[in-house]
Amino acid sequence: MESRLPSIVLSAATGLALLWHSAESGGQPAFAIGPDAEVTSDGLHKIDPSIMGTAWVRPDADLSRYTHIFSVPTAIQFREVPERWYTIRTMATADAFHINDGRKERLRELFRDKFNEVLPAVQSFEPSDEVGRDVLMVQGILTDVTSGVPPDLPGSLVTNIRWAWEATMVLELRDSMSDEVLARTAERQRIDGPMDATVVGALTPTIVDGWTRLLIRRLDQLMNLYPSRLQRLREGRPE
Repeated sequence: MESRLPSIVLSAATGLALLWHSAESGGQPAFAIGPDAEVTSDGLHKIDPSIMGTAWVRPDADLSRYTHIFSVPTAIQFREVPERWYTIRTMATADAFHINDGRKERLRELFRDKFNEVLPAVQSFEPSDEVGRDVLMVQGILTDVTSGVPPDLPGSLVTNIRWAWEATMVLELRDSMSDEVLARTAERQRIDGPMDATVVGALTPTIVDGWTRLLIRRLDQLMNLYPSRLQRLREGRPE
């Protein structure tokens, strides 16, 4: 998974960033360039945060030409936290707790099912089960997933926890013909408490639903960066 999610390469130089626009007026988002530009190792440029935060797009990509979406299987990467024994004191200071295989599989199932349920309903796209020149591959990814739920502590009645789940939510868009990455969004969210650890299992489907819908909003925002696409949709013209 790490190879699919290259780290952002930040320029060490300082100075004012310039904004780049395509020659077609209003047809492309603005990117920061120059000494303060942020570029990923796979060539994605960060969109000006004043336009859209936590998003990177390939400068020569034209997302407006895609009319169908192909759902790539979701993926989850969990932080490696060793399984260990805790005391009340060490439990209170722990940054994260081990997630057993059962909870991992449950989270994978919830995220997969919810993403597959919500993605086909995205407006202005038709679902596709095959590649094509107008087909955009869309993948939802959760990375560095951690849990704030400690293991059962024998003899302890303490169930109050500071937070439930934390994850980085990633949306990745690829061209279905070339498999080239066209855009990516990434943001981290923690589900804060305090809360009773015994209710986390019941709350997790709602948490996953919120994460999924946030990714879908990011997809809408990426596509709305292209006014030419919106104009064609309003006029009822084909893409």
